[in-house]
Amino acid sequence: MNILINLLSSLKSSTDPFHGGNEYTNTIISDLIKRNHEIQKKMFFYCNSELSIDQDLLQEIKNDAHCQLVFNTDVKSISEVITKYAIDRLFDPLGISLSGSHLKDIEVIYTIHGLRYIETPTDINEYFLESKLKFLFKTIFSSLYKKKVIKGYQNAIELNAKTKKLIVVSEHTRNSILAQFNTDPKNIQVFYSPEKLYTKISNNDETDFFSKNNAIEPTKYFLIVSSKRWIKNTYRAIKAFDELIDSGLLNYKIVLTGSNAKVEKHIKNKDMFYTMDYVSKAELEVLYKNAFALVYPSLNEGFGYPPLEAMKYGTPVIASLITSIPEIVGDAALGFCPFSIIELKSKIIYLQNDDILYSNIKQKSVERYSVVSDRQKKDLVKLINVVLE
Repeated sequence: MNILINLLSSLKSSTDPFHGGNEYTNTIISDLIKRNHEIQKKMFFYCNSELSIDQDLLQEIKNDAHCQLVFNTDVKSISEVITKYAIDRLFDPLGISLSGSHLKDIEVIYTIHGLRYIETPTDINEYFLESKLKFLFKTIFSSLYKKKVIKGYQNAIELNAKTKKLIVVSEHTRNSILAQFNTDPKNIQVFYSPEKLYTKISNNDETDFFSKNNAIEPTKYFLIVSSKRWIKNTYRAIKAFDELIDSGLLNYKIVLTGSNAKVEKHIKNKDMFYTMDYVSKAELEVLYKNAFALVYPSLNEGFGYPPLEAMKYGTPVIASLITSIPEIVGDAALGFCPFSIIELKSKIIYLQNDDILYSNIKQKSVERYSVVSDRQKKDLVKLINVVLE
């Protein structure tokens, strides 16, 4: 059997090198290659260039005799790849991109991570942090935009394939699809996003990081990640922190990763914010481990890795209670409405000033991470079996 893995839409980009779809794909592909050592099926990886693939994963593909890279500069479409290499089965880790492909003669397994563009088409964060024109277009032509987006998802969900298996990464995504589309629940399988390929850090890594970034101290900062992406709701979080600083109610600094000039121009008390662009995986681990708390005000997630990444270290999380996030964090985080600056402020004050609460959340965080991590491991085995069976 020949299996095609479509990597075009799920690999890293210069604007967002660590997005969830990329991390999801890396983990699954690495595990697929390891498992295929026993089964020895031919796997083709369709991508735009070697530069779009993480280097460790690229070496795994190159070093395996049963794996072959196929570039879209050489073969222009998925349909052409299917014909040229006699593909029997296609796996797409970000299956929304398949809606226009001709797949009726092969088996298709594909993942839809969420219905973000239906559930949260835009927000004032997009206006302030990314594109005023996009925000205005989506607002003025909201009905037209929503109709187009729904059609795209519908085409993907209703793929015309020989056989198809639709994978989703959370119960929330499954239920959202069922609520929006007339789909048989039996056609949807829920496998949690697998644990990321974590970079181990040492005491020296931590010492070096804080020596280089000496404006912040371990355990004395709130952390916000992926700040420049409007869906992460950084604009409201900045407003909440600035108002607390103005009132003399904040004890710690705020670290923003994935930041840029558009984000930073909205910061009033600049001496209390430490802004960074996207950091390396090792640096991000150091930040998660040593934060006083992670603040995760996201407006939409299909799964949501960052809360788990913090909980792994027992770092408390303040998280928005929307889409998949409550499912993932359970009762191990302080939840708030992501559209309410006042509610976010109250949760920050609560966590900062109540030592007993802080200790309880730390303990619950580790316990919750263990529960979700256990399911992630089991679900990864199930997903690999589905792709290779």
